Amino acid sequence: MPKMFHLAWFGNSGPVNWSDPIGGLYDYRRPEIYQEVARLCERAKFDLVIFADSLAVPKSLGGSRDWYVKRGIQIPQDPVPILAMMAAVTSKIGLAATLSTTFYPPFLLARLLGTLDHMSNGRIAWNVVTSASKDAARNFGYDELLDHDERYDRADEYMDLCRALWDSWEPDAVKMDRGSGVFADPAKVHEVNFKGRYYKSAGPLNVTSSPQRYPVISVAGTSPRGTRFAARHGDMAIGHKNSAADMRFYVDNLRQRAAEEGRDPASIKVFFSIKPVLGDSEAEAKERWAKNYEEADIEEGLAILSNYLGVDLSEYELDQPLPRDMKINGIVGSMQRYLSMPPGSTLRDWAKEEAMHETLPICGTPEHVADVLEQTVIDTGCDGFHVRAGIANYPYLLEFATKLVPVLQRRGLTRRDYSGTTLKENLAAF
Repeated sequence: MPKMFHLAWFGNSGPVNWSDPIGGLYDYRRPEIYQEVARLCERAKFDLVIFADSLAVPKSLGGSRDWYVKRGIQIPQDPVPILAMMAAVTSKIGLAATLSTTFYPPFLLARLLGTLDHMSNGRIAWNVVTSASKDAARNFGYDELLDHDERYDRADEYMDLCRALWDSWEPDAVKMDRGSGVFADPAKVHEVNFKGRYYKSAGPLNVTSSPQRYPVISVAGTSPRGTRFAARHGDMAIGHKNSAADMRFYVDNLRQRAAEEGRDPASIKVFFSIKPVLGDSEAEAKERWAKNYEEADIEEGLAILSNYLGVDLSEYELDQPLPRDMKINGIVGSMQRYLSMPPGSTLRDWAKEEAMHETLPICGTPEHVADVLEQTVIDTGCDGFHVRAGIANYPYLLEFATKLVPVLQRRGLTRRDYSGTTLKENLAAF
């Protein structure tokens, strides 16, 4: 029997591809496109949709916001109300928002996600990030960010507090006994009186225990410190790696650290980023890939990478390799991706790759792509893939769902239907 794997859609809620003749048909400011993406992913039996987020209009490239504003890059809407609109038109697919432990008060976030879990009947996930943007820090009244590793130290405590708040209502606290007039048993609702190095909260939460009790916790960090955080807290981890060897190393390292935390290593589902180029023939797929590469906007790639790293890459030569010891206080995993590229890879190569939204290069017919994904799961030990595509790239998602997914289902590689009622149950199914 082949090993089954999970699928997710990973995108954003900003004006990506707004100027494209096709992408421009989808107004990212309106709910309809998000709801149709949710319906499409549910029909294809994806486990979940995941929204990236950022909390500032960057000025990372060239020290100015002008390029980002002019091109509509890194200007997303808040993903949380969008998830609520998606939940209203679906019944099975999971829904994940990226929210920052650095900027959201823990009580507010715990209350928000508890409410969403109720409103979706147990389908909510939280993609946990610590934030790497100095521009975002200034929006929240901070002059600088904490150092990378200390942000994770703080996030460890944040997670402990959120769980204490979610646990402040026991699952059977609510009685709703109309005869006695008792809504909930006071003995089953508890103050938390949490006092840590960074946070304190009295509790209890004023949202009752939700269907999953805790939302599914997704962790995007792949740095050494981020991996430790994922091993301690994650139900799933999402990564961006350039090769099967890099994927294998990350999976083995994460599972080893999970065991050290006293957890079942298999309990953390690992997803890697893909954006395969499909064609009805190998020749058509290669032609499409070449076209995508030719049209990939280097300046867009530089702008995105500058924001990820917290480094103005316009100051570096495009056709030279970057310093391998370049100091950053941004997303360490992004720098690791560059370091894993072939020796001699230049900044231009990296910017092109980022502009294509590609990590592991996959190109071919649906049958060939299915072969590659099946082998990648065998070679790496991963549990699934997240398809990296912007909200306005709906035609690509439609092609993926209607051409590739049926091949995967026929081979028994992905599910034909949901077996559980909550996201947590569906992730645990295989």
